[in-house]
Amino acid sequence: MTRLFLLFLVALVCAPAAFAQSNDYSHYEFYVGYAYERANNNADTFDKNGRTTFNGKSVTLDDRRENYNGFNAEFNQNLNRHIGIVTSFTATYNNGGYVDTRTGRAFGARAQRYDLMIGPRYNWRGSTFTPFVEGMAGVTHMRVSFDDTLGNRKKADTAFALALGGGLDVHASEHIDIRAIQVDYLPTFFNSTRQDNIRVGAGVKIK
Repeated sequence: MTRLFLLFLVALVCAPAAFAQSNDYSHYEFYVGYAYERANNNADTFDKNGRTTFNGKSVTLDDRRENYNGFNAEFNQNLNRHIGIVTSFTATYNNGGYVDTRTGRAFGARAQRYDLMIGPRYNWRGSTFTPFVEGMAGVTHMRVSFDDTLGNRKKADTAFALALGGGLDVHASEHIDIRAIQVDYLPTFFNSTRQDNIRVGAGVKIK
């Protein structure tokens, strides 16, 4: 039994070295970093196309792009040297509020955006850099909490979303890469219309 245990320990120690000799990539990668989104506030969704009321009067919220800040986390399973399947989760937040286009009144609000997506990534692996492109599909969930009591309004909604873009990883060590930049075009489809959004990020990848 002792010999078998010792052989098992030797196999565990030697396995990473053998794996490194046969491959120049990791089968599994984890990433976490800062995420910035320049995204539509989806006002038409949350004022129900102008059917929301405040003190008995209709409110039409201004449909515009806002700045959202938060984080992005990924799990990437590489199928081979170039192709991986990425599962991505992003959470971003904004406290800019909304404005009634009829009266100019500002309504304080806290908006939360959550993106959950999966799709392929293609990597060009080099000794120092790994550029990549990706295409993912999934959903975006958005929730808005208003400071004022608005009648007949929507509090949350979920819509189909895409992420099309790429980035650049810089090799820092055997197990660590620095993601210098990642940029994705992020169209969402709330309220049966398309919203054109951009997501930018940077962070650390563990291999």
